Amino acid sequence: MTSRGAVRAATIALFAVAASVAAPASVRAQDIACDRGDQEVRALDFRGNRAISDDALALRVTTTPSSWGRRNLHLWFAEKRCLDHNQLPLDVLRLKAYYRERGYYSAEVDTLVQPLDKDAVRVIFNIVEGEPTRLASYTITGLEGIRDSAEIMRRMQLRVGAPFDFTLFRADIDTIVHRLRDAGYYKAETLTGYDRDTSRVAHASIDVIPGKPARFGDPVYQITPVDERGQQLKTEVVRRVIGIRPGDQYSDRAILDAQRNLFQLGTYRHIEVAPLPDTLQPSGDTIVVLAVRLSEDYMRQLDSEFGWATLDCVRMRLQYTDKNLLGSARRLELTGQASKIGYGYPLSSKDTRRYCTLGNSTDLKYDQFSDTMHYFLGATVRQPRLLGTRWVPTVSLYSERRGEFRAYLRSTPVGADFSATRDLGDRMPLRFGYTLEYGKTTAPDAAFCALFNRCDPDSRSLISRLATLGVASAALARIRTDNLISPSRGYTMRGEVRTSAARFLGTSDSLFFNKGTADVAWYARIDARNVFAFRLRGGAVLGRRLSLTDSAAFVPPQERLYAGGPTSVRGFQQNELGSVVYIARTNIDTIVVPPAPGSTDPTFHFEPKTHPDSAPSLDRAVPLGGNSLFVANVEYRIRDPFFFPDLLQYMLFMDGGDVWTRGRVHSVKWTPGIGVRALTPVGPVQINVGYNRYEREAGALYYNPDVTTLLCVTPGNPINYRRDQSGLYEQVDKGAQCPSTFSPPRRTRLLQKLTFTFSIGSDF
Repeated sequence: MTSRGAVRAATIALFAVAASVAAPASVRAQDIACDRGDQEVRALDFRGNRAISDDALALRVTTTPSSWGRRNLHLWFAEKRCLDHNQLPLDVLRLKAYYRERGYYSAEVDTLVQPLDKDAVRVIFNIVEGEPTRLASYTITGLEGIRDSAEIMRRMQLRVGAPFDFTLFRADIDTIVHRLRDAGYYKAETLTGYDRDTSRVAHASIDVIPGKPARFGDPVYQITPVDERGQQLKTEVVRRVIGIRPGDQYSDRAILDAQRNLFQLGTYRHIEVAPLPDTLQPSGDTIVVLAVRLSEDYMRQLDSEFGWATLDCVRMRLQYTDKNLLGSARRLELTGQASKIGYGYPLSSKDTRRYCTLGNSTDLKYDQFSDTMHYFLGATVRQPRLLGTRWVPTVSLYSERRGEFRAYLRSTPVGADFSATRDLGDRMPLRFGYTLEYGKTTAPDAAFCALFNRCDPDSRSLISRLATLGVASAALARIRTDNLISPSRGYTMRGEVRTSAARFLGTSDSLFFNKGTADVAWYARIDARNVFAFRLRGGAVLGRRLSLTDSAAFVPPQERLYAGGPTSVRGFQQNELGSVVYIARTNIDTIVVPPAPGSTDPTFHFEPKTHPDSAPSLDRAVPLGGNSLFVANVEYRIRDPFFFPDLLQYMLFMDGGDVWTRGRVHSVKWTPGIGVRALTPVGPVQINVGYNRYEREAGALYYNPDVTTLLCVTPGNPINYRRDQSGLYEQVDKGAQCPSTFSPPRRTRLLQKLTFTFSIGSDF
């Protein structure tokens, strides 16, 4: 062994021992639980440390204080942790080893256990860091002639003049090897060395031995079929999906991409793509042969879902999947789903409707679009790796009826969706899509009247007739959480842009719009039991000129922005944050206006009764949405400490947000609340109670005396109506607008200010 090799071996052995002592407490099974007579750790202090933070040091010791809620809020149900005297000397060794690893070889650590009362103590680690050993020279050789050498050097973290941090030294070694292997140098390795003297000066070097550039050879395939069926997916198809051809430059990243491509097919139980051992590689060091070991799964499956939801009543979903259509690894999915079952026609009765609205605070009977079942029928074909690229194209044909609670109904007899997706990195999908629909959007008459001044039947019929809508979209996500369903640490970022503002997209001129939405969520584990969560969401719908001052004349209701509900601002019911219009049931005065001179036809004016005991009785509120959106959620989740710690969580939250139309006055509304969250096999089930101190917004008030007519009855409105030959009302002055000045009754009792919401699935 060379002298450098001996130094390297000794170094690795030394720091392996140090690392085992300095390992974070979270990865060691130490006993900090409390038994009778044990002392609770109320505080953990580090004194004298300047170069390393308290948080970093706390990760290296076993001694841990009780949870924040118990220490600061004196919550009796929060987690209590006690002192283990046997671990204190080991904690000292762990801290000293960690300081040496960071370049502080003369650091000294001592402990002090300070009584707070007879059952509680404060543990103090007194640290004398001393002067660090600083790096005087850092030599990296062997990268001459490497194409990415400048980028590799730029990524080095250890710097001359800084403390000789061995963790950064190891990270630099790993960076060099990984970058070289991604650049084709399969056998890249390094010889490392360092020395330090009594004057606290260190010298470090990395000698890079890249070897020769390598290329992939012809892979060796070992495919195990299911039972005795024989191999279902042909080797030629597997070769195409992997995307590595003989002669391609070697790359570790290419191997990871190959594994990801195979995994996304869903056709294998076991996937392994790795180079053969060196003893089985062909002679020479420039050809790398991969071993592809696969165990096939069943190629066809049938999935079903059955459940109940607050706004859907009974819902069902059935999906048939062929993972190997025509033997080419194409994926065929036939999907059928229905909701409003039991409440909507034709599968409803008086008894099932009563069951659907049982305990429902957002009663379905107030949603005019739930009287008929919603459905989706679709067929989707997905092609892996289009023309050998990383893009995965998908083509779908569908027919559907879907809506947003009390806001709109979208009926699409036929639609098509074309999309292409690829991963830009680990859990970072990018999607481009184009959707072409032939359908119509139906909204409450009040919404059409208030939003677009389409108050007469003819205008509403024109705007809600069948038309083509073509929408191009792009969406990008970055997911860095530890759990997709119930994350406790990490973050997610998502953004999407949608546009129909081009004739070549196939959109009718009256439906042009541009839309953008984005949200970011961040999760942090406060201690072993509790989680802090935070989310921001924003969006805007723009006109054809992409200007914040230019709003589209008509934005389809399904593309408007809405907020409020269990996954948004929980102090408001579904979609009820922002502007609304109100529908009155009774107590409306009909005033006959005498005919104008030269006319024999009387006109009619409508307003609420003026007597205090005859205030208009509201039938429902219709959310209007808006073209601007802001939502913020702050949440603290506490695991149940007594009965079901792995099942129940209690939540304290503060939600805020607003939806508005630009040019109008708006303000962010904040609603605090509490909730209970249960983790179930179908996802988190959550019940929330939000406190809403705000009065309901003023809006236009309408009255529906017959099936087709919607009459403005806002107090002081200037609109008169006349009857046509069929006896229906029509507005005399088509340009007059219904004022939004009706104020609904105030919330005076506490119960009226509480909003109860229920949801199944992730809250955000």
